[in-house]
Amino acid sequence: MAVLVTGGACYIGIHTVVELQNAGYDVVVLNNLRNASEKALDRASKITGKPVKFYKTDILWQQSMFCKL
Repeated sequence: MAVLVTGGACYIGIHTVVELQNAGYDVVVLNNLRNASEKALDRASKITGKPVKFYKTDILWQQSMFCKL
């Protein structure tokens, strides 16, 4: 099962991503990277051994978000 995590590249979000992946979920992250970094997603992938599907977008840009999903 896939789980969508908005803000998944920030401090709390990345910990959530790691825990979800360790629990067996496929994680899809949406983040505008305003207060976050893609490096955090790379680290999460190294910790869990699973890739993180990432889309740089803002949930306020609804049309952009739905086109990417």
